[in-house]
Amino acid sequence: MSKPRAKAKAATARKTAPTRQARKATAVQGESWVLRCAPGLARVLQAELRFDKLLRHGDRADALWQRNHDLLFLPRLQRAPKPDDLRIAEEVHRCLIYGRYKISDSQIDRLAQQLRNEGIRRRIVVTAEGRHFNRHDLGRWLGKELTRRGVRLDEAAEKPLFVFCIEQVYYVCRPARLAAEASGRAERKEEREGSLPPTIAAAMAFLARPDPGDVILDPVCGSGTLLAETAAYAPHATFHGVDMDPKAVKTARRNLAQIDQAHIAQGDGRTCELPDDDISLVLANLPFGKQFGDPVENRALYRDLLSEMRRLAKPDGFRAVLLAGDAEMLADAAKAAGFREERRVPVRVRGEPATIFVLLAS
Repeated sequence: MSKPRAKAKAATARKTAPTRQARKATAVQGESWVLRCAPGLARVLQAELRFDKLLRHGDRADALWQRNHDLLFLPRLQRAPKPDDLRIAEEVHRCLIYGRYKISDSQIDRLAQQLRNEGIRRRIVVTAEGRHFNRHDLGRWLGKELTRRGVRLDEAAEKPLFVFCIEQVYYVCRPARLAAEASGRAERKEEREGSLPPTIAAAMAFLARPDPGDVILDPVCGSGTLLAETAAYAPHATFHGVDMDPKAVKTARRNLAQIDQAHIAQGDGRTCELPDDDISLVLANLPFGKQFGDPVENRALYRDLLSEMRRLAKPDGFRAVLLAGDAEMLADAAKAAGFREERRVPVRVRGEPATIFVLLAS
């Protein structure tokens, strides 16, 4: 190549190539997010992110663990979450700043500018796992620095500014959506004491992979939470719910009134009035022996419920997603009924350890 042509090419490259400052600006564009879910469900939530096309294979997703939550940090999403996305998340947060060890002055300036632009009074809420950060000291310092920069803070304000600290890592977040604000949940009329949290029901429904052709049964349906969350993923499926408690049946019918193909009946899930080989998917929150059930009687109950599920199971494509407080008891009942385990997901439900089982017919 001649020298004049080489110089011209170099000049063109200098004009078209991004400067170091431009590359840095590009790297910080976009929105970062923090999602919190029930302990044990971070990986399931990550799979839902991909299902919703919010996260591509290879995109960064950092899983961290708090005392009462799993946390996912996402530097970038393909788009902002919609109301019908991320049903497994208990909280969806827009992450304003994040880093390690110490919040810098430039981060405080950027955070203060964002908060001033909102014009909303906020209260600072700090959670800290590990020994690096002291939540009280960090909260006081951050409040002082933000106030000095003109941010309006009020300990009685309704809107929080969350600071999640896990060991040396910190995330300062503004809430974007809570679990109750997910699509369709406002239509639920009533909750029963001890009902399964909707986010855990959503995780079970997601693991079940429901589709429009499924005939779905919850043999201990309670207030209908599992059926409602499964309908959010497969609204055109057919749903059957059974419960012995007439009050629960009444509540479930009210909660599922918007689903035309939902059929709720009072009865015993161990002897459902449904034909053989009729059900393609079963979801159930089996009694823990706390609010409902009895730990001594659960062994026989699990065995009888699983035996009835086996009778109802369609020959092809059947699966069951069950939540149990005693994993080994359920594993024994499943094996005796002719099911094989595809997956176990340990989770905590209202502070109690439990296990989600995904079962297939042997």
